[in-house]
Amino acid sequence: MDPATLAAAAVSFVAPYLLSLGKEAAKSAAGESGKSVWAWIKGKLSSEAGEEATKDAEAAPKEPENMQALQAALTKALKADPDAAKALEEMLQKHGAPMSSQTMNIVGDGNIGGQADRQSSVTINVDRPPPSRS
Repeated sequence: MDPATLAAAAVSFVAPYLLSLGKEAAKSAAGESGKSVWAWIKGKLSSEAGEEATKDAEAAPKEPENMQALQAALTKALKADPDAAKALEEMLQKHGAPMSSQTMNIVGDGNIGGQADRQSSVTINVDRPPPSRS
């Protein structure tokens, strides 16, 4: 898995743990998995920028820019260390983290898009006349 996708999966996986730090939910099995992955991430992000990203993510995990900075720092670290990327991927799989990522870029007017993952499906029904061309 490429480092950017892996970092996104890891950040998505630990986000609920960060949001529940100090709360009862952090004591559950899911909280323990999040705690384990978070400890691993913090250990890998030991540079000044990495430490800042982890501190900001812990302090304010609801702020999108903090999670984006964390993901960027983790992506950079994983690109520099393929063995760490493999270890993180194995850890996420062990803990049952979703390992897929989807992106859709739509440009223009009147577009309709849908995405499905794994065994899901998307049905789009459109009942409108096509745009007139003059």
